[in-house]
Amino acid sequence: MRKRNPESGNHTLEFTLVGLPLTFLLFSIANMSLSMLTLHTLQEAVEQGTRYMVTRGTNCTSGTNSCSVTVQQIASVVATQAVGIPPSQLNLTLIPNSDNPPTVGASSVLCKPISVCLASCSSGCSGSRTTVWPPSANSNNATGATVALQADATVTGPMFMFWQGSVRINGARFGAYSQQKIAF
Repeated sequence: MRKRNPESGNHTLEFTLVGLPLTFLLFSIANMSLSMLTLHTLQEAVEQGTRYMVTRGTNCTSGTNSCSVTVQQIASVVATQAVGIPPSQLNLTLIPNSDNPPTVGASSVLCKPISVCLASCSSGCSGSRTTVWPPSANSNNATGATVALQADATVTGPMFMFWQGSVRINGARFGAYSQQKIAF
């Protein structure tokens, strides 16, 4: 007669008690890592956009050409640098030197979402996308003037698809801000 094993079924119980929480922990770490990458990417994109903007003030010339830029060109730099963030979920605000420190005001340009400042004017574009930035009024474009870029994005990570029932997570909202003085 066979002797019955008293530890029969323990493997299933041990996996349930240890394996499932461990699997959830691994997915949580992966989601947190992806979120941190998205935040860093957004911050770097805003920093690069600001750097691009401040090197093109009123005293900037290249031979016989002035090297002023438009809102569309700055938005393009930010969108290009924001790898992995969909343009439909990325908002950008260009803030001139009108306040010290620069704050969002009436003379700020809002690109909500950024795709309205990137679009050709066939549909859904912003009229200010062809505006030279920073504006030259009130010495906003002079050397030493402070300008800023502010961006925010709402990104849904892969972990959010595993939530069931009454818990609804629409994603994480990330923000970035960069302020610099016009170099020349």
